Amino acid sequence: MKEVIGSILDIESKANHIIDEGKEEIRNLEQKMKDDVARMQKDIGSMVETKLKQLYEEEKKEAAKSMKRINESAGKRLAAMDEFYKENRGSWVNAVFDIITGSEDSGS
Repeated sequence: MKEVIGSILDIESKANHIIDEGKEEIRNLEQKMKDDVARMQKDIGSMVETKLKQLYEEEKKEAAKSMKRINESAGKRLAAMDEFYKENRGSWVNAVFDIITGSEDSGS
C-alpha cells in the first residue's frame, strides 16, 4: 500500500511539475506576444511617420510647382499690362490733357 501511495504521490508531483512548466510556457508565450505587439506597433508607427514625411515632401514640391506657375502667369500678365501701358500712355496723356484744357471741344 505504501508503494501505491508513494507512486500516487510521485505521479502527483510529476503532474504538478508538468502543470508548472505549462504555466511557465503560457507566461513566456504571453510575454512574447506582448513584445511582438509592441514591436509591431513601433514598426507601424515608424512606417506611418515615414509615409507622412514622404507625403509632406510631395505636397511641398507640388505647392512649389504651383507657386512657380502662378508667378510665371503673373509675370506674363504684368509684362502684357506694361506693354499695353507703353503703347497707350501717349494717347492717354493727350486725352487727359485735352479734357483738362478743353481742347477736345474746340478742335471740332
